[in-house]
Amino acid sequence: MTELFIRSPGDNDWESCSPTEIVWLDRRLLSGGRDRTLHRAPRCPGLRRVSRDWELFSRDTTHQVYVAPYAQGQPPRYQAVRTAAQHVLPVASARFEPVPVPLASGTWAVSIGAWVLLLRVESSSDVSVPPLPDDQLETDYNRIVADHPAGQAGTAPLPDAPARVRAFFAHNESARMAMAYYYQEFILGTAAPQEVPMPIVAAALNLTGQGAVSDYKRKLQDCIWNEQGHQRELAGFLLTNSLINLADLEEARRAALANELNGQVDEARRRLRYRPRKPGPV
Repeated sequence: MTELFIRSPGDNDWESCSPTEIVWLDRRLLSGGRDRTLHRAPRCPGLRRVSRDWELFSRDTTHQVYVAPYAQGQPPRYQAVRTAAQHVLPVASARFEPVPVPLASGTWAVSIGAWVLLLRVESSSDVSVPPLPDDQLETDYNRIVADHPAGQAGTAPLPDAPARVRAFFAHNESARMAMAYYYQEFILGTAAPQEVPMPIVAAALNLTGQGAVSDYKRKLQDCIWNEQGHQRELAGFLLTNSLINLADLEEARRAALANELNGQVDEARRRLRYRPRKPGPV
């Protein structure tokens, strides 16, 4: 597991973070409540443990969040963090959060507006892992991989399956983004993840038809097992072999947002004869 420690601006002490709670990087933590340009929880960036690791996410609709490696003794200035940033979380929109950033072991400087705080991530295999809260249980695709490591009915993936999938995605970017969008809850580590309905994927990414996602899945099963019938194993294989990841999901979401802004999503819905279900009465 990994442990997370945080050092707030103006504080010389490291504080241990509870793995069962979200750590909100809000107005109070960053500025003692003084900077009114910063948001309060839950409209601000935050830190949460997913499975055994920590990730940084943002619901901030005003500020980008910059993350850079930090060396002991460096002055924690936001200009330096932005220059050296290895990760940048864009401003959240009303519809989408940016894809979270997983935090590797080490010390990190995080800049939000003109404020900088420090994070220290430590790996520890000797510390017993406390039980996760219900909303952070191990994801279904991990359980599927554990239960069916060799695929359906004992059929193992082809030895060169990852290379075959990479070649397919290299020649078909729409398939790569569609799979990332379709399996986005699996990528994000959502508890009990569900696939995004295929009509929504097709409309968001302006695909040729609702059957495009099914066609991509069949092609991937051929690439991996040289046969059909591996619906449950597909997500686990793609993720455990890093064939779809957070970067792919972020790219797919950017494409979906661009399609929505230029009217292509509405056009695709008409073409696909798909109408989003309206919420019922409360």
